[in-house]
Amino acid sequence: MKIKISLILITLFILISFTKKNEVVKVIPRAKSEKLESKSIIGDFDGDKKTDTLFEIHTSGDYKKVITEVPFIDEYDNMVDYYFKNSIRTSLKSSNNKIKNLDLGISFGVYCLINIGDNNNDKKDEIALVIDYCDYSSLNSCIIYSFCNNNWEIIKHFTINENSFDYIESEKLEPNKINNYLEKKDGKWFYADALEIFRSYDTIMKMKRLKIKKCQ
Repeated sequence: MKIKISLILITLFILISFTKKNEVVKVIPRAKSEKLESKSIIGDFDGDKKTDTLFEIHTSGDYKKVITEVPFIDEYDNMVDYYFKNSIRTSLKSSNNKIKNLDLGISFGVYCLINIGDNNNDKKDEIALVIDYCDYSSLNSCIIYSFCNNNWEIIKHFTINENSFDYIESEKLEPNKINNYLEKKDGKWFYADALEIFRSYDTIMKMKRLKIKKCQ
C-alpha cells in the first residue's frame, strides 16, 4: 500500500514540475441550457386602425407549457429528436386578444418575421416569415399570411434557400429583408423564387414585384 501511495505522489510531482509556474488552466463551464429567441413585430393586422404586437412563443407538450429555454445539446440529430419527443412548437401570439394564435408546428422558431405592410389594399398589414424547421434540408419557403375572416390564412409563398440567413460575425443580417429573396425598394416589395431561378437555369437573381391577392 505504501509503495502505491509513493508512486502516486511521485507521478503528481512530475506533472506539477512540467507545468509552467505562471500557467493557469481555465475551465470553461458548459452551458446547461439555451435561451429561445422571441422575435416580434408591430402593425395593424386586423384592420381596426390600432397597432398591435405580434410575437413568437414556444410551447412544449401540445401548447400545455410555454417555455423560454431548452437543454444545451451538441449534436443536431439529438436536438431534432428532443424537439419532436417533447413536441416543442412555435406560435405567433398577438397582444390583441381578438387575433388568434398562429401555430407554425414543431420547429426551432422562425428565421425572420417581417411586417410587409398592406400590399393588397385591404387595410390590414400582411406578414412574411420563414420557419426554422427541424429537418435536414436547406430548401425552405417564405410564407405570407394575412388575418382573414378571423383566422390566419396563407395568401402567398415562394421558395428560398436558408443560406440567406448565414452570416459571419463581422456582418449582421437586416431584420426586414431576406437576402436575395425579399426586399423593399422605393416603397415597394420585390421577391425572387429559388425554384423558378433553378428551372430557368438563370445565373442572375432577378426579383419580381410582389403582388398579393385579397382574402377570399
